[in-house]
Amino acid sequence: MPPDGPGDIVACVKFEKIWVRQCRATRRIKKQFGVKSALDYLLGEKLLTFAEAAEDRSEFAAELPRFQAEVWNVFNPYELAGYLTTLKPAKRKKLQKLTTATPMGPSIAP
Repeated sequence: MPPDGPGDIVACVKFEKIWVRQCRATRRIKKQFGVKSALDYLLGEKLLTFAEAAEDRSEFAAELPRFQAEVWNVFNPYELAGYLTTLKPAKRKKLQKLTTATPMGPSIAP
C-alpha cells in the first residue's frame, strides 16, 4: 500500500536496507570528492554504525553480509587496505573485521 502523505514515506522505508542507498551515494561522493571522502563516509561512518545496529537487531544482522560484500563493489582492495592503514588502531581493528573475509566477498591482507 502506498504512503498516504510525506510523513508516511519514512514508515515504508526498511532501515535495514538503507545501506543500498548509502552505497549509491558513496559512488557519487567518490566521483565528486575522491576516494578518501567516500571511504570516510561509507566505512568510517555508515558501515560501523550499521554493524553496531546489527549487534542488537536481527534484521540488520541479516543484511550486514550483503552490505559488506557491496563495499567490495564500491572500492578495490588497494583502496580499502590503504584506508585502513591511516586509521587509529581501535578503529582499524573494527573495520578490518568488517572488511576482510566477508562471507560473500574476498578478503584483503591485513
